[in-house]
Amino acid sequence: MNNWSEGYFTESTYTYGYYRELSPNFMRWCLLLKGIAAPEITEDSCHCELGYGQGLSANIHAAATPGKFFGTDFNPAHAAQANEFLSASGADAKFFEDSFEDFSKREDLPQFDSIGFHGIWTWVSAENRRHMLEVARRHLKSGGMLYNSYNCLPGWAPNAPMRELLILHDKYQRAGNADERVAAAMKFVGNLIDAEPVYLNFVPDFKRRFEQIKNQNAHYIAHEYLNLDWDLMYFADVAELCQEFKLDFAMSAIPAETNEAMYLSEKAREFLKTVSNPIIREQLKDYFINRQFRKDIFVRGVRRLSRTETYDKIFSTRYVLTTPAASVPMKVKVHQGELNLNEERYRPVIEYLERDNFRPKDLLEYLSTSQINPNALIEVIVVMAHTGHVMPCQSENAVKQVKRACERLNAHICERANFSGDIAFLASPLTGCGVEFGRFQQIFLAQYKAGNKTADKLAEAAWKILSRNGERMIVEEKEKLASENGEISHPRKMLETPEENVAHLKILAENFLKRLPVFKALMLV
Repeated sequence: MNNWSEGYFTESTYTYGYYRELSPNFMRWCLLLKGIAAPEITEDSCHCELGYGQGLSANIHAAATPGKFFGTDFNPAHAAQANEFLSASGADAKFFEDSFEDFSKREDLPQFDSIGFHGIWTWVSAENRRHMLEVARRHLKSGGMLYNSYNCLPGWAPNAPMRELLILHDKYQRAGNADERVAAAMKFVGNLIDAEPVYLNFVPDFKRRFEQIKNQNAHYIAHEYLNLDWDLMYFADVAELCQEFKLDFAMSAIPAETNEAMYLSEKAREFLKTVSNPIIREQLKDYFINRQFRKDIFVRGVRRLSRTETYDKIFSTRYVLTTPAASVPMKVKVHQGELNLNEERYRPVIEYLERDNFRPKDLLEYLSTSQINPNALIEVIVVMAHTGHVMPCQSENAVKQVKRACERLNAHICERANFSGDIAFLASPLTGCGVEFGRFQQIFLAQYKAGNKTADKLAEAAWKILSRNGERMIVEEKEKLASENGEISHPRKMLETPEENVAHLKILAENFLKRLPVFKALMLV
């Protein structure tokens, strides 16, 4: 084992995930929903991400947010990838490969307006968690924001035996490269299940969980389950540790959780009325919804805004609709199921945001000309932001500052799409966040900018790229197949002839062109 890895799985790099909760603009907006003040984001702001993985989130936010960005990830392959993105965008950022301890001791770091770490907390040692918080103690501004996400108890408890089996095999019967190690460990657990241990009689959900895990990306499985350090924690323990470093829990970074009626039963809400301590209340919510993963925002000194100031800031923020109004469903998934939305309340707001080709708008005019009350309007925006159909925007001045860096980063990602579909996001200067944008959308975007404006030309250009690589389109059949566990899947087939491939690419290109107004509003085109 490499000494520098300190038990963290380093034989393969992490996936190219993107997490909007790390965005300073989104983090700040979440705090606003709870009436909590946060630093203004300006060209003088400074932000930091610890354990940035491949650096996709860090680079999207560095390109799309005014100010300077810093970060560290001790895997040199991750640091190399992050700095490749940075070279493309030209954003004002510095990405290191320091350990958390070394980074916490640096003397050349500024005071940060925000610090974020996603999915790191669970998989590092207790000592390293303290080093991460030491960065905040030394370098987070008063009033600054800290985002932390992590596997939590009680929801993750049933997965612990699965992880123990995987790490047991990997620790004592390790063989081969990273992919082979994952495959061998998964086969080992599968064979164990086939041998019908009595444990399955008491935990019948174990087999279903294994079936779900085995279809995951091998790199994800390795980083999720094969680290030597893997500490599940209760929220209350995390909050208590953060308080040692002058960090107060502010809220969940899940917008819908600002409204308990959306995800807690009436009985749960009635019970919580008897609990006044905010830490206990928050911990009990994890029991009510059996939460497995937390997304927490802490603040170094919580400062409350008045209700009037909170309303003014929420309604004067510009918002952009990211989906055509007709395609926005009137149902939303929450922790305990699905909610039906009030069309008479939601549709007019959505249609208002769609006007003028999705031009971003604040809500002051809508509030003054409609019959909706302020709290109901906030509910609509919160729910739509929760689903990603609406996003809060940055100021026009901020957009001007970051537009060019976003264009350069997006061009680089689109160029990679000619050979790989590993990245599925682009940077929006309007929102300061990433926008989900798949491989073929990226190819079409680059070709559209190159002058291919019709579906036919886009499809032909995309086919030239695929055929040059020896690739073919893979599509789902219409027939459905039922698996042993009752799940429905569609068989897939490869399209062989050029005509078949171009015809399918044309359908994708037509869908791309239909969404052009949205892409233009998000300033991706």
